[in-house]
Amino acid sequence: MNHLIATLPFILFSLVVILLLTCSDPRRRQQQQKHNGHSKLGFGLSSRARKWLAWSLVLPVLPLVFSGNYAGLLMYAGAVTVIGWLVVESPASAM
Repeated sequence: MNHLIATLPFILFSLVVILLLTCSDPRRRQQQQKHNGHSKLGFGLSSRARKWLAWSLVLPVLPLVFSGNYAGLLMYAGAVTVIGWLVVESPASAM
């Protein structure tokens, strides 16, 4: 239980970052405009900002490794994988 409590803030952080990356994805926005004629995704980020956000997903690995929380590291890696998979599989009209 201790590993989950220590890892939960990092998992929530990754959820927010992945949702930001999804909402600012130009390809997803373009696909939604082709399908519906308009886009609900109202903001865009520069490619540099998107790269920094993507690299920020690696930052929680450092405290987990240095604290010796290897179970938390595995939970974080699994959660990021599942969250990313769910976002990719969701239709563009759902966002």
